Amino acid sequence: MKTIKNILLIGLALFTFNACMNDFDEPALTTPPYGNNSIGAPNMTISEFKEKYRTQLLAATPTEITENIILAGTIVGNDETGNIYKQLVISDGYDAIIIGVNTNGLYATLPIGQKIAIDCKGLSMGGYCYLPQIGIPYNTERYGIQIGRMSRETFEEHMKLIGTPGEYGKQTPLDITEEYLADKTNKDLCPVYAKLNNVEFKEANGTELYAPNDEIAERHVKIGKQEIIFRISNYADFAKMTIPTGKLDITGVLTRYKTTSKDVWQFIFTSTNDIVQVK
Repeated sequence: MKTIKNILLIGLALFTFNACMNDFDEPALTTPPYGNNSIGAPNMTISEFKEKYRTQLLAATPTEITENIILAGTIVGNDETGNIYKQLVISDGYDAIIIGVNTNGLYATLPIGQKIAIDCKGLSMGGYCYLPQIGIPYNTERYGIQIGRMSRETFEEHMKLIGTPGEYGKQTPLDITEEYLADKTNKDLCPVYAKLNNVEFKEANGTELYAPNDEIAERHVKIGKQEIIFRISNYADFAKMTIPTGKLDITGVLTRYKTTSKDVWQFIFTSTNDIVQVK
C-alpha cells in the first residue's frame, strides 16, 4: 500500500508541475533575430534607384552611396543550390538588384520569398561587366578597383528582415519576348526578375548534363532569333542532372554580360524548381 501511495503522490506532483508549465505561453517573436532592426522604412523603389544612378550602376569603377537610400525587395535568387555564388537578388516587381555578400549559406536565413530592406548609405554601387550591383569596392590585380562583395558583418549592419518568408506574396516575373530582347537599351535595365516561356535548351538531347565537367557550362535557349546564355555552375547541386528536353517555362533573373568584344543576354536561376515542363 505504501508503494502504491508513493507512486500516486509522484504522479500527482508531475501532473501539477506540467499543468503549471502549461500556464506559460511561448513568447512571440516580435523582433527579427537577425539583421539591423533600426533601419527605417524604404524610401525609394529599385526602379527609381536604377534610373537615378544609371551611370554609376553601369560604371566599372564603384561609387560610394552617400544619400540616405533604403531599398526593399523580395529575395528571388540565392545560393541554396550553388548556382548563384555569394549573391542575393532582390526584386520589388520586375526590377531587381544584386547584393554581393562575401559568405556562403545565405539561404539558411534568407530563403526565397523573404522580404528585406537594404540601407544603402555607406555601401557602393557599380556594374560588373555592366550588370548593376550593390557591395563594396574591391581591388583586383587585373582590372583595378571593381564592385565587390561586402562582409557578412557589413551586410547585417545594412539589412533588415521584413515579415516572414512568403508573407508578402510572390513576385510576378516579366514575360520576356523577342521584341524585348531585340531592344538593346533594355540591357541597361538588368537585372530583371523574368520568365522565359516555351523555350528549349539547344543542348538538350536526353543525355546531356547541365554542367558535366569541372567548370562552368554555357547552355543556350532562343526566343525567336534572340539568344540567351545560361551559365551553369559546376558547383550547383543539379550540375550532373540531365537537361530537360522539350518546351519549358523558366523563371529566374535576366542579366547581361558586356565586354569590349560582346554584349550578351544571360539568365540565372536558383534551382530546377524554376523550370516547368510545358504540357
